[in-house]
Amino acid sequence: MILPSFLQPPLVALVLAASTGYLLGRVRVGHFRLGLSGALFTGLALGLGGASAPQGAFTWNLLLFVVCVGLLAAEDLRAVLRLYGMRCLALSVWVTGVGAALTYLLARSFGGGAHPLLIAGTYTGALTSSPGLGAALEATGNNPLVTVGYSVAYPFGVLAVVLFVQLAPALLGIDVAAEREALVRELRGRPDPSSPLPHPVAPFSLAGFLVCLLGGLLLGGVGVDLPGLGRLSLGTTGGTLLAALVAGAWGHLGSLSFRMAPEPLEAIRDLSLAFFLGAVGLQAGPQVMEAVRAHGVLLAAAGFGVALVSELAGFLLGRCVWRMNWVLLAGALCGAMTSTPGLGAAVEATGSRECAAGYGATYPLALVCMVLFTSWIHVLLVRLG
Repeated sequence: MILPSFLQPPLVALVLAASTGYLLGRVRVGHFRLGLSGALFTGLALGLGGASAPQGAFTWNLLLFVVCVGLLAAEDLRAVLRLYGMRCLALSVWVTGVGAALTYLLARSFGGGAHPLLIAGTYTGALTSSPGLGAALEATGNNPLVTVGYSVAYPFGVLAVVLFVQLAPALLGIDVAAEREALVRELRGRPDPSSPLPHPVAPFSLAGFLVCLLGGLLLGGVGVDLPGLGRLSLGTTGGTLLAALVAGAWGHLGSLSFRMAPEPLEAIRDLSLAFFLGAVGLQAGPQVMEAVRAHGVLLAAAGFGVALVSELAGFLLGRCVWRMNWVLLAGALCGAMTSTPGLGAAVEATGSRECAAGYGATYPLALVCMVLFTSWIHVLLVRLG
């Protein structure tokens, strides 16, 4: 279906995707609703109809969203690292490692039906990792098949994470409200003698917000050369998240306050998340349809399957073995998947900003693991041919 011409301008399409996604997300089926994640699905539908996102909409709204969740979660990050630091680090390695192993097995098993590098490219898409895509292209001499696999798997990887954090409580009998209350007691009920006195909450500070944004962009551009891996950086997402977490935990810089009232931050977070997910859908729609027509459902199934199995593996370790709180684990799993759209769904599904602290605890090491495992997958496939 082709959209009418008056609905196809990028700005109109983006606002339409966000607003209709908001309405779709309010529809409740039993105890389940999509929430703001509905914008992803309406964006996909509009993208298939010929609409596109405005240039820069994806990155700009992603940055606003990440700064907000970082500032909101900063208060609890120190407690999360103190109580669950090693477990979060282990989750980063476990989740990305399971995804890499499964992708390699799929590439070796189905190479006759599709080129192994095409399937291998789905790993970075399933775990929504742009740095991983860069490592894959470097390892394969910029083979375009890797990019095709990434493009097809990306929306299905996002879909798998979003659906998991939305559906897991209902399917597995998790009382989200009880988990939320238990986590608040755990994080704030144990005083840390090394913690400074809490800073008073200030009204929204545009200057403080912009300092976090600028600092994150500069931090994300700092790269480190690692032998065998090339140049590694946090990127815009990781840089802005880390800057906001550190600034919020620090509290203030002179008269500039980073500990802000949550209400305006939550409003900006929700608005930017709706536009971000709408832009993801608008950008992915045409690519997904074209690639699925050319390569069948194999790549889509690989992307969805790798994402789902990776997240299930992390859930089994974190919940069934370590008995981690669901709110924190939901954020930690999204960080281990390097999935910012998943974090947005987790924040909304749990009704708790604390899950963003779990995301911040797993994301940096997961980023390193993604680059490392991506390089290994492609080197093995090239060598074993």
